[in-house]
Amino acid sequence: MLPDVLTEQMKIVFCGITTTALEGVYYTSPGDKFWTTLHKVGLTPVILEARDYLSLATFGLGVTDLTRNVPCLGGRAVPEFDCDSLREKIARFSPQILCFNGKKAAKIYFSNRNIDYGWQQEAIGNTKIFVAPSTSGSAGRYWDEKWWFVLADNVGTNVTHVDITNYYQPDRIWSQGGHTEPQSIPYLNRTEKDFIAAINDIRLHYSIPLHVRNMFEIARALFVYGYLYYPFCTLAIEQSLKSLEAVLSHKYDLAGGLQLNDKGIHPPFAEKINYLYGKKAISRVQKEILHNCRQLRNMSFHPKYQQVLGHYDGALRTLAALMNEIWLGKK
Repeated sequence: MLPDVLTEQMKIVFCGITTTALEGVYYTSPGDKFWTTLHKVGLTPVILEARDYLSLATFGLGVTDLTRNVPCLGGRAVPEFDCDSLREKIARFSPQILCFNGKKAAKIYFSNRNIDYGWQQEAIGNTKIFVAPSTSGSAGRYWDEKWWFVLADNVGTNVTHVDITNYYQPDRIWSQGGHTEPQSIPYLNRTEKDFIAAINDIRLHYSIPLHVRNMFEIARALFVYGYLYYPFCTLAIEQSLKSLEAVLSHKYDLAGGLQLNDKGIHPPFAEKINYLYGKKAISRVQKEILHNCRQLRNMSFHPKYQQVLGHYDGALRTLAALMNEIWLGKK
């Protein structure tokens, strides 16, 4: 069994059928287009390596599998499937969308051989169900990437063009809930008051320098204005990452870090992280999280196009908690 990548209120959780469990990662079969497709439709800012599948959570995405185990009967592998377990996990974590990667998994889940691509009538709580063409190389003759673009568009990967007719209107992702069906996604917040309430309790500790708290206040404001212009939610995350680096730099200075390294330049973010870890000012887990955040910052600050990470207040909440822990010395 492959480990799930699941956290609460993700944008999309993908589910398929494991064929490469022995490799310990998802979607590594020759010719599988899963990782390139996620990038092409705008769900990830870069093409992730299959071995880095745990980083899907950074982008509000998750992955799980129908396969429970693959016993060998007479030398032949016979997969067993656990639809009840999938239903329970989705009900627990409540993503916006459960996407079956291919009809085969969907047919098993629904116990129905007549499955169409796109939105399904059935839901799991507030989670809508979508079926996309399989990214497997062996399913190439059924491949149609338009369904993956439809899926991505429903979590806001298309950027609205602002003009005088829509300047004071909410972004269409909130007013329409996606262009493919009339019903909105239940999890999505729908009014400016909901956006304000979602981040109202996210604060940096009062002892963090004021100018850094002001940086994070801009992130909170950007998130709220995402109600009018969806991509501002992404800029809020980028501004939060700037705030995180500022907090870490102040902590580095307080810990006696050098202003110039042995190369005669100001230490980069990575060196400051490693220095604080060497001084036992941060834990090993915090060090790993910080390096992951640094990589996300680098991807965000050197893009080839405008990535839209989506409405996910959990990112701001997590970053604020990390900043407070680092500043207060909590491990």
